[in-house]
This record gives sequence, structure tokens and C-alpha cells, in this order.
Amino acid sequence: MKNNTNWIRVVVSCVLVFLAAGLVSPASGQAGGAQVGVFQTYAGKPGTRLEIPVEIKNVENCYAFDLELRYDPQILSVEDADPLRDGVQPALGTFLDAGMVLYNTVDAENGVIRFVMSQINPSEPKSGSGVLLVLYVSGLKEGESALELTKADLATREGQLIPAELVSGSVQISANAEESSGTAVPVQDPTGIMIISTLAPTSTPTPVPTKAPATPTSVQAAVVEETQPPQTGAEEQNVTDAQESGTPTLVWGLAGALVIAGAAGLIARRVKKSKELPNEEER
Repeated sequence: MKNNTNWIRVVVSCVLVFLAAGLVSPASGQAGGAQVGVFQTYAGKPGTRLEIPVEIKNVENCYAFDLELRYDPQILSVEDADPLRDGVQPALGTFLDAGMVLYNTVDAENGVIRFVMSQINPSEPKSGSGVLLVLYVSGLKEGESALELTKADLATREGQLIPAELVSGSVQISANAEESSGTAVPVQDPTGIMIISTLAPTSTPTPVPTKAPATPTSVQAAVVEETQPPQTGAEEQNVTDAQESGTPTLVWGLAGALVIAGAAGLIARRVKKSKELPNEEER
């Protein structure tokens, strides 16, 4: 537990370094043209399960995204895509590689879905069109619910925001709706996703999960702990200040991905050095 805690502290400290150095920028570096959202109108009977993809189209060099989508909780119920974790979560689509997830929640009372993730090294940026998320919903009663995309921040590997048009869809629940004959939408295996909710900016304490999130291996934690000093009280205050100042969650995700890539390089150098030591002693 101590190793994991120190590893998270080091990641947060390095994030602040990246932000201070200007390595992660909210400035746009691409022309418009990308679209994100729900591109169809769906229909189903009450109690029928529907699979709804949240898609991305015509994007270039996408590496991370931060989405918020709203629906009517009186009309729709969102089903859990990952029974191994507490709460209700949508499924990650296959457009981006499974990587580091900072936020994956469904607020069933207010009808708000939030998902923030970034690929990690050695994944390459993705271009084109595909599915970012898959929502599993069922109708509670007859009526219509909008699927309103209220936030869609896309970013390159360097942290530059990608302009995108937000597209909203809807779901019509009716006893007279035709039965859906669509095939299942492919999704990522949730066990391949690294959950780092500790980095998600929030003004209130985050409850401790009952199930352990994915963590780095013991050798990663040991290497980072050995080579990095403990975080001081001033650094902890800087983390709090950065969170309260509204630093975009997507920026935290990208910076964290860069930190993980740097940790991997550090491990490789350590292993190489340890192999060379016996030869030097023989000489």
C-alpha cells in the first residue's frame, strides 16, 4: 500500500511539472471537421435493452477524450458494463486502445454520464471514425429521452485540443416499437483498463473504492519510489490548488500518460544497468 501511495504522489508531482513546463497545452492545433456524439434516433419497447454507440467521425491524431452526456432518468435506465467494479459504467469502445481512465461514472439520479480516458505509451494516436463509448440502456416507461452530448474534449498526444462538433441523438420508448435486430457493438475488455480516479480533479474527498483499482507492478512502484523523493507539504498544496483552479481533467490524463511512459523508460534503463554491473566487477 505504501509503494502504491508513493507512486500516485510521484505521478501527481510529475503532472504539475508537465503543466508548469507547458508540455500539455489546451491550445488547438487542428482544423475543424471532427464530429462526436449519438448519430441516430433509437426506439425500443419498455424493458428492452438497447446498445447505443457514442461515435467519433473524421478525427485526426486523437489520443484522449473527455465526454459528458445527459439523458432523462425518468425514461431510461443505464445498465452496468463492468460488474467487477462498484457503481454503473458505460463500456469503452474500440476506436482508442484501452489505457488510463480517470472518470467513468453514471449519475442515475440526474441522468449524467461522464467518461475521461487517455491512451498510454506505446499506443499511437488514432485517426478516422469509430466508437468511443457504448451505452447499455433500457426503457422504464413510454416517452422520449434526448441523448445530449454536453461536453466533448478531444486531445492529441501532445495535449492539444481537437475542435469537434457535438451531435445529440434521442431514444423513443414505445410499446409499439419494433424489435431491434442489431448486432452487438464491440467494446474493450474492462480488465485491460487502468483506473486512476485519484487524479480526477474534485473539490470533495473521493470515497475509497471497495475493489482495488489497477496499479503498477511492484517493480514499477519500487523503481519510482527509489528514484523520487517524497512529496512535500508544499507540493501537496500545489496539487490542491491546481485542481481547484479548474485544470481540465483531460490534461491530467494526458500528463499522467506521459509520466507512465517516462517510468517505463526509467525501468528499462535500470534493468540494463543492473545487467552491466557484473561485467564491470569482473574487469
